[in-house]
Amino acid sequence: MRSLPLSLAVIGLCAGCQSFEPAAPSDAEVLVEACYDAVDDLLSQHGDRQDLERMLVSTVVNINDVNRTTMFGRVATEFLSARLTRRDIDIIHPTVREDQLLIQESGQFLLSRNVANLALDYNARTALVSTYAPLKENVIVSMKLVSTVENSTLAATDFVLFRSPAVEEMLGSVVGWGR
Repeated sequence: MRSLPLSLAVIGLCAGCQSFEPAAPSDAEVLVEACYDAVDDLLSQHGDRQDLERMLVSTVVNINDVNRTTMFGRVATEFLSARLTRRDIDIIHPTVREDQLLIQESGQFLLSRNVANLALDYNARTALVSTYAPLKENVIVSMKLVSTVENSTLAATDFVLFRSPAVEEMLGSVVGWGR
């Protein structure tokens, strides 16, 4: 009788010895991690915490059509904002439309007077502006931390995501701001 419990214990231990491979992170987890790492990179590039007390965060938009965003852009914006908040930065979410940004033909953002005034109203010295570029197999996300006072780039970073079925689904849900 004593051998039965011992046998069961040995079988249980051997079952626990099987190789265990952790599950691959989901597409959402990959996007969260990429956004968090990007924010950490931006903040490490710009050391002046006083400039970062309050920040405007615009929605991540398609670089080819800044009038629209997708679920991908909105979700990425939420992850970026969450990480900034966790890093003790007061986030302001303006509804930034095309008429509040000036886009040169080269694709560079310039803040319009409306955004500069909004930043002044909220005492935000910086703004986070981000774009994404959907490619055949990947999505490139580019982020810039911009001074709302001097309209200069303070920090910049980029990341690339595989265009998985989940990312594809998020890219397919287009939302326009209307005119």
